[in-house]
Parts: sequence; C-alpha cells; structure tokens
Amino acid sequence: MQIMPWGLHDGVVSSCIQPLARQVHVNTPADIPSEIASAAPRKGGRMTALVAVAVVALALASWGGMRARVLESARQQFALDADAVVATAEARLARFAEVQRGAAGLVRVAATVPTSDWEAYVDALRLTRAFPGFSSVSLGWRIPQGRHDQLDPWVSGAVGEYFDIRPAGERPVYLPVVRVAPAPMDLSRVLGFDLLSDPARRVAAEHAWRSGDVALSAHTAVRGDTGEGAPVFSLVMPVYATAAPPLDEAQREAAAMGVISADFFAAEFLESVLTGRGRLLAVQLYDSRDTELAERLAVRGVDEPSARFGAERQLHFGGHAWFFRLSSTPAYEALIPWWQAYVVAAGVAALGALVVVLVGMLGATRRRADRLAKRMTAALREKDQRLRLALEGAQEGWWDWDPARGGMLASDRALKILGVVERHPASQLLAVWRSRLHPQDRAAVDAAIAQHLDFDASLDMRYRIVLPDGLTRWLRTRGKARRDATGAVLGVAGFVADITAEQLAAEAQTRLAARHASALAALPDLLFEFDEDCRYVGYHASDEGDLAMAPADFMGKRSADVLPPAVAAALDEACRKVAANGGVEHVEYTLNTLSGEAQSFEGRVVRVETGGFLCIVRNLSEFRRVEQELTRHRDNLADLVAEQTIDLLLAKDAADRASRGKSEFLATLSHELRTPLHAILGFAEMGLNRDLSEARRTHCLQRIELSGQRLLGMVSDLLDVARTESAHGKLALAPVDWAMVCRDVVDECEALAQAKGMRLHLELAEHRCPVRADGLRLQQVVMNLVTNAIKFSPVGTPVVLRLGVREGVSLPADPMHGEVMELEVIDQGIGLPEDAAERLFEAFVRGHPELPDSPPGSGLGLSICRQFVEAFGGRIAAANRDGGGAVFRVQLPCAQVGVVTGVKA
Repeated sequence: MQIMPWGLHDGVVSSCIQPLARQVHVNTPADIPSEIASAAPRKGGRMTALVAVAVVALALASWGGMRARVLESARQQFALDADAVVATAEARLARFAEVQRGAAGLVRVAATVPTSDWEAYVDALRLTRAFPGFSSVSLGWRIPQGRHDQLDPWVSGAVGEYFDIRPAGERPVYLPVVRVAPAPMDLSRVLGFDLLSDPARRVAAEHAWRSGDVALSAHTAVRGDTGEGAPVFSLVMPVYATAAPPLDEAQREAAAMGVISADFFAAEFLESVLTGRGRLLAVQLYDSRDTELAERLAVRGVDEPSARFGAERQLHFGGHAWFFRLSSTPAYEALIPWWQAYVVAAGVAALGALVVVLVGMLGATRRRADRLAKRMTAALREKDQRLRLALEGAQEGWWDWDPARGGMLASDRALKILGVVERHPASQLLAVWRSRLHPQDRAAVDAAIAQHLDFDASLDMRYRIVLPDGLTRWLRTRGKARRDATGAVLGVAGFVADITAEQLAAEAQTRLAARHASALAALPDLLFEFDEDCRYVGYHASDEGDLAMAPADFMGKRSADVLPPAVAAALDEACRKVAANGGVEHVEYTLNTLSGEAQSFEGRVVRVETGGFLCIVRNLSEFRRVEQELTRHRDNLADLVAEQTIDLLLAKDAADRASRGKSEFLATLSHELRTPLHAILGFAEMGLNRDLSEARRTHCLQRIELSGQRLLGMVSDLLDVARTESAHGKLALAPVDWAMVCRDVVDECEALAQAKGMRLHLELAEHRCPVRADGLRLQQVVMNLVTNAIKFSPVGTPVVLRLGVREGVSLPADPMHGEVMELEVIDQGIGLPEDAAERLFEAFVRGHPELPDSPPGSGLGLSICRQFVEAFGGRIAAANRDGGGAVFRVQLPCAQVGVVTGVKA
C-alpha cells in the first residue's frame, strides 16, 4: 500500500477531496437590522441616579475597609516595635555580661588587682560610651565570718584611706566592695560596702553563685547610697577559683571567690534601648506585674489613656523578670498611613464617576449607531480590498488540506508556483503536487511530513519540483496540523514559496567558501588561530620546517609556555591591543625553526569576529635576502595596498559587529525591562478589581513588590555596568591584601549561607602577596562570585574560597613575572551549561535560565566582574568541577610594595 506525503492512505485522501469556495461577506446598509437604524434615544436619568448612589456607597465601603486594613497593619507594626524594644534590652544585657566574664577571668588569674590596674582596665573598655546608663563596675570579695584578714591585701592595694566592711555586724559571709571604677566622688561610701547587706543584691549574688552565670537584680540604689537616689539595677557575675564553673551547686558555692557587680541607671538604660520607631513609644518598666510605683524601674513618655495601641512584654534574664508596658503616642500614631484609605476611596469614586458618565453616554451612543453602521460598512469594504492586496504582495501562496471539505485547496499564487495551469479537481491536486516532486527529494519530504503528524515536529521543508517544461524549481513549504481534543489530525494548512533564487545564491556561497579553502591551502604563509585566552587552537603551515616546534608541543598552550619571553610578550601585547582597539598589529621576531636555522618572521594579528585572534606569519628571511634587488617604490606600494585592503576589511567587520552588538543590547534590555513592568501593570489592574478577595489583593501587592524589586535590581546592575565603563580611568589602584577582602566577604555572606544550611570555607595559602587593585571594586567582585555560588548551590553544601600564589603563570599586564595571586570559588551546585563558560561573562547571560527553579537575576553580575578584573590587569574564567559544581578563578598580578589591609565596603 503506498503512503501519501501527508501520512495517510490513498483511499483516505481520495475520499476526502472535493472543491471548496470561500467568500468574504460584508454587511451592506440593507443587512443592518431595522431595530438599530430606527432606534430612538431612551431615558436613562433613573439608571444614572441609581448608579451614582451605588458608586457613593461603594466608595464609603472601600474607605471603611481600607481604613480597617491600615489600622490592623499599624497594630502589627506596633507589636513588632514592642518586640524590638525587649530584644534590644536583652541583647544589651547579654553584651555587658560578656564584659563581666572577661573581668572575672582577670580577677581569677591575677588574684589581687591594684586599684590603678582595675581603673585602667575599666577605662580601656569605654563602658560609658558603649552602654548608656552605665554607672560603675566593682569587684566584691567573698569573706567568711572571722576571716577579716582576707581584706588586708585589698586594703593595702587601694588608693586613699583605709576602709573596712560596712555596715558592721556579725554575718556568716561578707561581700565587701574592694575595687570600683569609675571611682565616685565619695569613694569612702563605696569601698567596703557589703553587697550582701542589700536584699536585692544579695538575691542576685546568691543566684549567680548557684547558677554559675550572670544574675539580674531587682531595682535598688547606687552602692553605698542611702536608697534615696534614682532607681538602678545590678548585673552580678560570679568569680570562681576554677577556670570553669564547677558542675554542681555545692561545688560552685565552695569555689566562689566573689562577684563582678555593675550598676545601671534604669531610666538612662531604658532610653538607650528605644531606637528607630521605638523612640516614639511610651514605655514603663516594672520589676513585677504589679503596677505600683514602688515596683517601677523607669518610665519614658506619658501613658496616654486614649492610645490606640498598647502591649505588655516580659523579659527573663539572669534569674529575674522585667515587665514592659508599652503604648503608642500621638507622634507614633501620626505615622499611620491613613491616606491609603482616602486614595482607595478616591479611586473607587473616580471609577464610579466614569461608570456614571458611560451610562449617560449610552443613550447618545444609540443615536449615533445608525451613522456608525454606515461608516463601518464603507470601512469594511476598504479593509477587504487592502487584505486582498496584502495577500497578493506577500509572494507566497496558501494551501489547505481539509478532509471535511473534500481535499486539498490552494490559492492562485500557490497553483502558479506549482506550475498548475489547467483546472484540476481538489481531489486530484494532491496527486499533481506529488507527481512533480524531484525523485531525490521525495523520501525526505515524506519523512518530514510523518515526523510532523506523528510527533508534532516543526513542518518546514525545502525541496525541488520538476515543472512540465522540464525546469527545476526550489520550493519552501511550511505548515501546521489541526488536531482535535484526542490529538487526531483534522487537517493541515500552510504556505508555499518559490526560493529558487535564494537557493542558487546559497550554492554560490558554498562554492565561494570552497575556493577560499583551496586558496588557504595554497597560501605559503604560516597561519595561527588563538582563542580568547591566547591559546593555540589551530594552525596552517605549507612548510612545517618554518615552525619552531612540532604542532603537538604548542597546540592548546599559550605563547608564554612555548616561545621565548620576548616573542611571547610581543604576541600577547598585539592580541591585547587588537582586542581593545581593533585593527591590525604587526610583530617582527626571529626564531630557531625545525629546519635548524634562525629565521626572521613578520606576524599580523587581527581580531576574529566570532571570537579569538588570527595571526598570519610570513617568513621574511628569503625576502630580506632579495629585497636589495627590488626598488623602494615597489616595496612601499605593495605594502600600502595590502595594509589598506586588510584595514578596509577589518573596518567593515568592526562596524558590522558594533551595529549588531548595539541592536542585541537594546533588544535584550527592552525585553528585560518590559517583563517586570508588565507584571507590575497586570497585578495592579487585578488589584483594582473591587470583587477581588483580600487574600488575592494581598497577593497582587506582593507580586507588584517582587517585580518592583526585580526592576530595581536590574536598574542597579545597569548603573553598575555604566559606572564600571566610565570608571576605568578613575579606579584607585593600590596594593591590597586580598586575604582581608575575602575574610570580610565571608563574614558578610555568613548569614546568607546559614539561611540555606550552607558553610563558607576560606583556605589561605601560607605564601601570599598583595595585589594591585581598587579595594572596593575587588570586594564587589568577590562578593558577586560568593553570592552566585550560594544561590546556585543546593541546601547544606559547602562553598570553598581558596587563595594563594600560583607560579609559572603570567598575565598580559605583567608578562615579566612568573607568578600571580589566584582566587578559586568552588561550589557543588548545578554547574555550568555546556559550551557557555565564556558567554557567562557577557551582559544579560545567565546560567541555566531554562530551569524552572533557576534563581532570579539580571545576568549582569559576572559581566561587571570581568570588567573590573581586566581593569586590574587580571583575568577571570569559569569551568565545571569533576564530580559536580563549578569553579570560578580570578588571577591578579602581584604588587611590589606594602600591603593595604582593612578593606571594607
């Protein structure tokens, strides 16, 4: 059974073929319904009034709903601000506890601390500046009853008069103050004061000894005071005879030597923890839930009875509890964005007004319907004529295989392309087309149609037909199958065009390329092809005796690895100039060749449009031996013609590349900017729908925020690119400690890595050297590489930064030195796309954008990195790791002067 080119049997095709006539029907004035032509204006005043009332009611309801939402949002923000106040207080207490631990360690090691050393130690900590409300920190020494002699070493080391334990009396244990700083005006009222005689401090000290950690006291007075001063509280840290607190409570009680006690003025401490929006709150701090004045530590602001928001918070620290009563103030409530409710109400009112206007205009529209119908009839006739002219001018014919209509239909243009002059029934047109297929193309056409019908592959065929007069024409046929819900084919339609001229031009181009290849084979010169890293990737040599070494010894390597340093430096410098400025660079040098003789060569380096460089090398030895026989005029003329020819070709290539680069950049930028803008406009339109639920409206606002953030990040990246290009001549290049930069970046990215359960490892080699770079820009390069590694790595995997000196490598900016500083950023992520290691550093190129969970980004970060690294005289590259993940390498030349450290963005 023969298979037809549409993938169906002959019998099926023949049973479905019948002619089809299509006609465009245009309404005439007679076709217009009489109801429209004779429509009379209707009274719409009542409807307009009802709509206006509904609009007012809707605007009021929208205002009330939005006002309630704004109030709830403000209440949630107030709760967050209250939590922030308590958290700040707890953090401030914990920080000072660390200071007390250091002082306790000092006392344990030194046993007896002279007054001057104690005051110098406390002054160095700058506690008054770091901890507002701080009064003083003192050392209390534990002395059992009957062992007053233990006080003598402390008295002898004190500055001033003699002191003794106060108040007098017999007690099982004393805890006199033996050192205090900053020293008060009346030192005698503090030194010797028994902290255990104060009930609040006694409870705190006993809790500190039992727990082995800091303790917070209830409110009390300044040490040695009569109790009538401003309320203060104490932080008490135990001092043990052992390096670490004993394990059980009895052992801790026996090993206790004393305490480090610090007093804080409660009011000033409370003022210091109110930051940001918290400074607009009214706060009262109590020692218990009892709101009696006797239990109040501090108050800030006025307790407003009419405050909108109020909250109570509790802070447990050091065995004691504080209770915060917070309320909003008029200044705080002034920040509530009530204007949002008025904006929503105004928007609804404006929309309603528009509806009212539209309802009013409906009557006028009905009166204009008759006139509009007549104008539309004339316009339809004109558009129909334009459509016919457009189809005729397209130079393509349409065809449609439709079993429901009986066969294959085709336009007059399609029949003309197929060479069908006489009339054929639709049932025979498919057979006529197949009979004219070139015998050598029938199998390929059948295969393309079968692939489209069976697997929905694209149907775009180029093939030949043989006309009845014997002429052969090239055709291009494109089409698409129509399918039902089950996937069964209902028909196929498409276009056919005569591409004979285009095909002949392509064949002529192929022949031209073959002639170029033949000319290259006959070229007597050497020809070398370099990649972007100046590695040898190809060569042509009509006489391999002119080579300095066998091809296997230099392919895949750089010039510096195989040629003398002077020759390699000249070639690398020529490549760098061509890459920066275009044009042609000439290099002349002398080498010992495989023929055993030293030969003189001239090389011309040009930039290849598709990437890399081309170096045409000519052996000048024979030429120089015979050049005395030629006249200077002929030599100059020949060189001038050759140079102008190459310059013209390179100028044309450079102009074409610049035009294409500008077009591609503008197209990409337009697309990237439109995407978030469309999202913002789309979700804004959805959010304005009054029938939308609150959850959906919140979702729309969140999506608008995300798209805005994405657009802001893209604009920021574009500004970075612009600043990078304009700052090449303004970089503050100086010797920089790259290790310090890496440490700063690791510290800043630690929180981002911990959020994904990842770890950052910094491996520093013992042998390092400073690099010459702009410290801030270098930190931006390392930050971009580390954040990219975190984004593209799975949860729980490590990211490694490895920094050290690599020997045997030179850079174009420093070809005379054989060592560079190299940073490797290694991750275990999804790796790099195939053959995309170089394209990753181009603008708007992202790794694996086709993946559904690919991290968002503008594709400008690595492009900025490459521009900065190259401005520093270095290079940057990327590659896949064995076993998964990627590695990014940055190489910079070593500086020859001192190191600049402490770089911080």
